[in-house]
Formats: sequence, structure tokens, C-alpha cells
Amino acid sequence: MAFDCYCALCGVGFSRMRIESTSSQTPLDRRRRWIEKRSRALKEGGPFVPGEDPVKDYDARVVDAEGLSWISKAHCLGQNQDSKAKAKAFISGPGYYADAGELAVKIGTPPKRAYFTCYALGTDEAPGAVMPFHWCCFEILLRTLTGGIDPDSIKPDVLYDALSAMCNVSGSALQLDYGRDVAHAQGQYWQCIPGAEYSVKHPTNTPALSTSIQAELQGNDNLRTPYTKVNLKDRQPKSPFGKLPVEMVDKICSFLPGDSLKALIEASLFVQVITQENYFWKRFIQYDMPWLWEMQTLQARDDLPPDLNYKLVHSWLDKITTPEYGMNDSAWMGIANRRRIWNACEQVAPKYFDSLG
Repeated sequence: MAFDCYCALCGVGFSRMRIESTSSQTPLDRRRRWIEKRSRALKEGGPFVPGEDPVKDYDARVVDAEGLSWISKAHCLGQNQDSKAKAKAFISGPGYYADAGELAVKIGTPPKRAYFTCYALGTDEAPGAVMPFHWCCFEILLRTLTGGIDPDSIKPDVLYDALSAMCNVSGSALQLDYGRDVAHAQGQYWQCIPGAEYSVKHPTNTPALSTSIQAELQGNDNLRTPYTKVNLKDRQPKSPFGKLPVEMVDKICSFLPGDSLKALIEASLFVQVITQENYFWKRFIQYDMPWLWEMQTLQARDDLPPDLNYKLVHSWLDKITTPEYGMNDSAWMGIANRRRIWNACEQVAPKYFDSLG
């Protein structure tokens, strides 16, 4: 029986995606209605009833075949216990997904074609599970684990043990949270759900991203609103955080997720006060958004407007990079997908480091 297998790290398949024909495009209003109805159903938690013929392809105004060519290029992580090398695990060269769980890739030096079975018991050359992935997704995993993209910086045997322990029961992906839209698209075959195009945009080939961010930071006056000064002198009751050293509270806040920090700021005026300086938010953007390395580069260059309110900058960046069904601004889709994949890779990290000892 034919079926799709999915990238271990991003959860997307390797097969050709359905994109509407430019000569017979679904009328924009019907596509918009379909997406709005589905978005409403998702938010309300109810069933989605289209009310008209379903739309089953991606919007050609948002994605194209060239932009999705990265999806068909597959690599894999496998293990060969009979190998004479110290590391029994191996990372293959490029290849493609054939069908029915079969992956054809190049391995060895000189490289030769080999066939493996994704997530299953494997073949003679790799008797265990073989995890397929896109190379750009693997680079995101490397950044998550090591801060760089050098494959030699990880222990392949340790990574293999971590990933193989998370294979799902269907033998098609890992037991990771890839995001709701990807979970809905995974099935016997990948479903090209309109409104979820961001999930198949290239996550690292985003050459215009730095320019787009810089243009917004330089041209958006709403990001220059000064901080509101707060006086705690006679405020009652006193915040329990006020009994701690400011440096300790600052450190605690720095390592909170963005949503948690926002809730704490709303609950504690003391925390609001000590997080009102740009130096805090500049650091927090780096802690909270490690996947947004373009912003880190812009900050390091130190040529951004000096009157930016970095708390507002963080809120803006968080909003535009959130992976969200129905997003249609192609300028931010790639980074939203990168953020989604980073979240999946962060679920791998504890298992990798636990195995690393």
C-alpha cells in the first residue's frame, strides 16, 4: 500500500505538493471563504463544514513549485551496527522518497545508492529505524543543540538513540508536536490544506528577511513609543518579588517564555518596572527568539534607530512570526515555519542531552 512518510524534524512530507493551476485558479473569494470558515471552526473547536466543494491545493499566489523544491530532497539518519567506524550511526547524502516508506539516498565514500525503509525495522545495511529529514531542518536541529550548523559537532549515535526512541506507532514520523496544521495535514498522504502554506515554506532560505525587519524597525513609528514611568514608592501591597535582589528577578524573567513573562508583568508592577529598560528586552529577544538569528545580526551591527522601544519590538516580532493558520503574507511565512520547526527540535534536545550524559 502506498503512503507518505514525513520529515522527522518538520513533519512535512517529501512528495510533490498540489498547487493550484495558474490557468484555472480557484476564485479568490471562494478560497478566502473556505479559509475563513475553517479558521473559525479551529478557534471554536467545532467541526469544519465547508458548505461547498473543498479546496485541496495550495494558493499559487503564495507558493510555487520552485519555492517548494526543497521538500523533495531527502537525507536520513540511520545506524549500521556492523560498521567498522567508531560511530555506528550515519547521516546519508541526498536522495528522494520513493513511496510506501522507501527512501533512496547516497551513502559511503565514494557514494553509492542505497534503499532504506523509513521508521521501520530497516534493511540489511541499516537494520534499525531510519529517520528521514530535510537538510535545512537538520541545520535547525544543529543550531538548537549546538548553536551552529556543523554536523561534526553532534554525536550521531546519541542523536540516533534520541530520535529512534520517539518513532510513532504508524511508522511515518516522530512523536513530536509539529503544530496543529501539520498534524491535520499528515495522513496516508500529505493533505495540501489551503491557509497552511506557511508550513511548507523554506525555513532558512529567507534572503529578504533581514531587509524586511530592518525596514519595519526604521519606518514604524509605533515601535518608538517611550516606556511609561511607574512609581512604586507608596504602593500597597508590596510585591513578593521586591524582597529579592533585582539581579535575581532579572535573571528569572530573562529565562521565562514570552507568554509567561507577559503574564508576570501584568500580575506584578514590580516586575513591570524592572523590565522597562531596553537593555532587558534586547537580551530577552535573544533568549526568547534564538531561531531569529537575523535579528541578532541586526542588533550586533548596532545601526538600528536609537529610540526603538525593544519591548514593543519583541511584541511585534512575536506576532508576525507566530505560525498561524490563514497567514497570507509570504514575507513572514518562512520565519514562521522556522519557528515551528525550532519548537519541534526543542522537544528533541532534552532526550539528546540526557543520552549524552
